[in-house]
Amino acid sequence: MPTSPIVRYGVTRCPVTIESETTSIGTANELAIALDVLHGQHDRAILEQLRPHLAAIVGDPDGLTNVLRVLEPADQIYLIQALGTQLPVVLQHARFLRDLLAILADDAVEQCLIETLGAAGLRTLILTAPELGEVLEWLYGQRDQQVLDLLGASYLSRLIRNGEDLALVLNGLAEAAQASLIDQLGWMRVIGLISDGREFAFLMRALPAELGTRLLDHYTREQLIDLIGNQHDWAYVYDRLETAEAAVLMNKLGVTSHAA
Repeated sequence: MPTSPIVRYGVTRCPVTIESETTSIGTANELAIALDVLHGQHDRAILEQLRPHLAAIVGDPDGLTNVLRVLEPADQIYLIQALGTQLPVVLQHARFLRDLLAILADDAVEQCLIETLGAAGLRTLILTAPELGEVLEWLYGQRDQQVLDLLGASYLSRLIRNGEDLALVLNGLAEAAQASLIDQLGWMRVIGLISDGREFAFLMRALPAELGTRLLDHYTREQLIDLIGNQHDWAYVYDRLETAEAAVLMNKLGVTSHAA
């Protein structure tokens, strides 16, 4: 029985033996077909035999997705853990991590994916605030907080360069994680990110009312007037406020309508 991979037509093919029958697998498509045909009866046995070569066989994000689609959650976890430090190499880019998260339906698998990537893998893939926002949109439960914790306050601070960046990231977070991110950055950093009325409006719209009113508390009337500047911008801001935020803003300005 063959035990070592062989190279044929430029593709490394690895032997797999199930019930005394041996075949060879060299591509993600072949692996997905083999797993699908066996209807889950020998999935783990196949993955275990191929474990040293899974990264090469899976190859790229499409290959990983195709194989994961035919596996049960427990075997999805096995495959992800088997890829280990090669997982970010296989995924290549944050958009492929986003796409993969969009098809995963099991929280334990999502958790395994994030934990296997770890801080180093996530920082390799996520290079901009919009990329982080897109990834966060497909995370559920505690996974968004897990990603923030792994990335760390220092990396998040470098990633988020302005108020629009911060709004994009906040839009992908559950409310508890929004508060956590603000705490990680600090209110003074948040204020420093906002350069004009448009960024202020984006941020107010992204924040829940409780955090939005806390942001307003950091501004004086004069600072708000200087930041937002003209009637068009005031209307743009006001239309994006929740009722509680609008009441706080109007009280701070000393007016009873959105005309400032």
